[in-house]
Amino acid sequence: MNPKNILIWSGAIIATFILLFFAYKLTSAHVQTDFSEITKVRASDHTKWSKDNKNVLVEYSDFQCPACKSFHEVLKSFEASSSPDFAITQKITLIFRYYPLYQIHKNSLNAAYAAEAAGLQNKFWEMADALYNKQAEWSSLSDPKNYFINQAESLKLDTEKFQKDMDSKIVKDKVQANLTEAESIGVNATPTFFLNGKQVNLRSIDEFKKLLLSL
Repeated sequence: MNPKNILIWSGAIIATFILLFFAYKLTSAHVQTDFSEITKVRASDHTKWSKDNKNVLVEYSDFQCPACKSFHEVLKSFEASSSPDFAITQKITLIFRYYPLYQIHKNSLNAAYAAEAAGLQNKFWEMADALYNKQAEWSSLSDPKNYFINQAESLKLDTEKFQKDMDSKIVKDKVQANLTEAESIGVNATPTFFLNGKQVNLRSIDEFKKLLLSL
């Protein structure tokens, strides 16, 4: 190979490396690892457990998601004073935010509206428990609204107000705001958790518990 060709090939190789380097910088710059803004408690959030907000666990969840139901049962089990994991509830603030997978779960949006409407009567967590516990009953309904209204009645809510709120812009905007935020930070599955500004890698429930207990 003559010197001219060597120079051409060398230049091409160097140019390729430079191109790959900048491509890497451009793509890696968009990988977000710090979610401290996400784990700030807001006035509009549904929260429970510790009130000091020292350690904050944010859950993006879908009421029609079977995996979310399983994790809900795990989180709920922490709340019994006899639970070996009760200490988790004393040092962590839990925040629930909506991420309905409406593309595959046809009733997930309406379930989120029902929970938010119940929240306007200070019964968000009670409705959330009911939605998860009875997930199999309403998930396949063609229109679950009457089911949710009956559930609101069993929770002793003002059902007329509940029904209006469930269809209101304020409720739908709140659910959409959570959904949009989740998508903006790359959430693509449920449940997804963020703890103190970091996304939690959910490899097993036992590992999840150990992480929370280690705080």
